[in-house]
Amino acid sequence: MADVSTSPHASLLHKADALLEQQLAPGKPVVAAWGLMNAGKSFLLNMLTNHIQTECFRTNDIRETAELKECETEDFIFLDTPGLDANNADDLIALQGAAKADIVLFVHQPQGELEKIEIDFLRQLKDSFGQYAEQNIILVLSKADVESAESIAAIEKRMLEQCRDDLGFTPRCYALSGSRFQAGVTQKQDGLIRASHLFDLAQHLDALNTDAYAVKRERQRVAIEEILAEFMQAEHALQEKQAQIHQQINSGFQPFNTIMTDFRGWMKNTLKKFPAV
Repeated sequence: MADVSTSPHASLLHKADALLEQQLAPGKPVVAAWGLMNAGKSFLLNMLTNHIQTECFRTNDIRETAELKECETEDFIFLDTPGLDANNADDLIALQGAAKADIVLFVHQPQGELEKIEIDFLRQLKDSFGQYAEQNIILVLSKADVESAESIAAIEKRMLEQCRDDLGFTPRCYALSGSRFQAGVTQKQDGLIRASHLFDLAQHLDALNTDAYAVKRERQRVAIEEILAEFMQAEHALQEKQAQIHQQINSGFQPFNTIMTDFRGWMKNTLKKFPAV
């Protein structure tokens, strides 16, 4: 396949390929962490999979995840993805990871509201989930301990407003602190664990009771409908182009047709001057 951009405006066919490749079979739901680089995806997944001291998903202040990484638990398969908008290659892998997912944790660090690029990625993700979008896409405001509770609440409120006004859906949102959870488990301090709100997210994932087969089937249905719509749009554009070309050809021949009409008239009038043989 030819190389194409993997930005939010990439070819619909290219993005749908990964969805249509997924096998429709019963199994554990796949939970993918998705978001910009250094949003805190890997650390979040380490805490959710109880890798408190030894990392399953590598973390760093620099670009660390450049491929899909899985960790299977009793109830879920957790999937780490590269940071979005780092480069086209990473975006492609991240899109492939999102296509595998039955639940997506969209991770945003609290520098402010959702960026335009995040909204663009969320839009295509929301569209691909069809009827399951609001239930199975979960916003995660990571690193909630780096700002005041008031600031975190304001950012969370603004994120939900953006989803409602720009994307037309209202997902669940959790403001979490992985570092509080890690410290609480390490130091055996229940207060820190509760303040991290990691268990709130974990309990919500359990309560979803996700039917992975049904979600994948819905996402493939949406992908097929979008591909058909793309083909119909392309066919309509070709028909318009064909009509335009015909019009240009007809316009180009118009002077010649006028000359030929005048010539026929001249010949007819000239022949009238000669007696019939």
